[in-house]
Amino acid sequence: MKIPGHPLHLMLIHFPSALFPVDLLYSVLANYIWTVPLIYASSLMTLSGTAFGWIAAITGMFDLSTVAKNRPGSVKKAMIHGFINTIVLMGYTVLSFLILKHQPEFVKDSLTIQMTKACLVALMIGGNFIGGSLVLEDKVLDKNN
Repeated sequence: MKIPGHPLHLMLIHFPSALFPVDLLYSVLANYIWTVPLIYASSLMTLSGTAFGWIAAITGMFDLSTVAKNRPGSVKKAMIHGFINTIVLMGYTVLSFLILKHQPEFVKDSLTIQMTKACLVALMIGGNFIGGSLVLEDKVLDKNN
């Protein structure tokens, strides 16, 4: 999927890629510096990163059909990338529902939630590395696509 020649998936993935690690940082800091703004910001990072992540995933599925047509040798790698990042999004979707469950109050994350976020961020980095490899090595975004 492209908007005047620019790949939409590639533009959207930057949001969860940036918001999820910052969410983790704010969540950890909120345990040491008990401030409502950090908890609020962490919650907003989770919710907005999850929303943008699902939009990026949908556009990525459209791009998968282009990869299958133009670069059939890269489909397996693209599927692994999509699977890993879908697992991350499913985890963050559960975390988002936990945030919404406590509304209108914002609750400090437990150590278990923080460890879950750390694992999801690490997994996301791995999935994004594979996605970057698709763009840089497999050239799935070449002008010929």
